[in-house]
Amino acid sequence: MKAIIFDLDGTLVDSMGYWRRVSRDFMKTKGIDIEDEVQHKMTTMSLVTSLKYLKEYYKLEESFDELYEGFSKTVIDFYSNKVELKDNALEILKYFKDRDKKIVIGTSTAKHFAEIVIKKYGIDKYIEGLYTADSVGHIKGEEKFFTTIADSIGEKTEDIYLIDDSYLALRTARSAGLETVGMYDENSKDKWQIVADENKYSIRNLIELKNI
Repeated sequence: MKAIIFDLDGTLVDSMGYWRRVSRDFMKTKGIDIEDEVQHKMTTMSLVTSLKYLKEYYKLEESFDELYEGFSKTVIDFYSNKVELKDNALEILKYFKDRDKKIVIGTSTAKHFAEIVIKKYGIDKYIEGLYTADSVGHIKGEEKFFTTIADSIGEKTEDIYLIDDSYLALRTARSAGLETVGMYDENSKDKWQIVADENKYSIRNLIELKNI
């Protein structure tokens, strides 16, 4: 292990419940109930990609800009005032930084949203970079998302660990050659057995990473 990619939402930050609610609540205002499989598919997408996907999938009449403006206001309020870290998040980041591991964030969340919580809790003191689906140019369901990060930090994929709660992101990272650690999140517990079965390592608390 020379480098670690930490997912943000559902891994370092206890926010996946919010993301699921806000997406569903937002679409309910338009008379639409999002199917579970659509919701799972969106976990690897950026907000921009998600909104474009929803607009096309459900044939929404609003312009993309109208959708984005309405959605983003609620997200900014959440990250600024309500979001909380997962247990031991800062402790485990410090643990790996003290051991000279390269630490980066790899997230589907838009950069300007992610930066709010990263700065709020001082996560920026421990990481060397923030990689988003928009900045990388690939979603987390594409191997290029992870190989691009590997190239950027100058490490081979086999020397990089991904810590993530999304079974789709974990599958993709393994296909790209990374080691993977599945992180439990209450909001995706229906997929936990898949995560536990498919990954060499699976954890329920970030502090368990000390044992890997």
